[in-house]
Amino acid sequence: MSEQIQQIIFAELARVGTETALPPGAVLWKEGEPGGSVAFLIEGILDVVNTAAEDQEVVLRTMEAGTIVGELSSEGGRRSATVRARTTCRIIKVPAVDFRRLLRRRPDILEELYRVQVERVRDLTREVTKTHRRAITDPLTKLYNVGFFRERLCIEVDRAREIGDQLAVVLFDIDHFKHFNDTNGHEEGNVVLSTLATLMKQVGRRGDILARYGGEEFISLLYGAGREEAARFAEAVRHAIEAHSFRGGEKQPDGRVTVSGGVAVFPDDTDDAQILVEAADRNLYRAKEGGRNRVVSEPA
Repeated sequence: MSEQIQQIIFAELARVGTETALPPGAVLWKEGEPGGSVAFLIEGILDVVNTAAEDQEVVLRTMEAGTIVGELSSEGGRRSATVRARTTCRIIKVPAVDFRRLLRRRPDILEELYRVQVERVRDLTREVTKTHRRAITDPLTKLYNVGFFRERLCIEVDRAREIGDQLAVVLFDIDHFKHFNDTNGHEEGNVVLSTLATLMKQVGRRGDILARYGGEEFISLLYGAGREEAARFAEAVRHAIEAHSFRGGEKQPDGRVTVSGGVAVFPDDTDDAQILVEAADRNLYRAKEGGRNRVVSEPA
């Protein structure tokens, strides 16, 4: 907000509002209270706080001097967040009815406040997007994490059942990965994990779900894919990893880094999401038992 507008707002609100001091930790208002007033922050810092799951508080944003704080709630409306003083603050508290009257009289102030609010919404949207991405992404490989995969798998199995579509799950495991880590160190092991993720993305179809399933296991959800298409994808991933020159790969039992894969298909193998993953895991086990560096896609 421009300094000129701040001065105008301060002068206008000072005529109709009440100046109040807040010590650090004092609550201006609580989440859920009636929203019958707004406040102009003259000096200090206020935190806008929301109560998340299990009563944990999250600071949504920080307000500095020159900011209008508060919602002009509709009749019977409630505060959507708690506002608390982080430092000693001076505010002018104004009844909502007087503030609305001011905005009708000074549309330039309304225009500036609208612009500020749009910026706040954009900033909050960016933060929410980043937070959501972090919550569903494996930090090392940048693939989806297992929690997101399981959630999407259940959704997509329900969708496929409803419309009579098919889908496939492919589970990969890096062969002798413990040996690689013991021989080359965990930092080089992390390089293998992140490189494998990159190779999977290069081979995979756009829009399919690729996730780190845990440790050295990776899993793919292929929309609309039958057994043959899923097996082709799995073989392409296996071949890309086998052909890649990983530093330290020559110390592996087979002289290179390899993966094994197991394929399962909905609804041919099962119509249950969890059992579908278990079917892919059984085929992965068969691939391991069969000598590793191979894909098994036989019906469960």
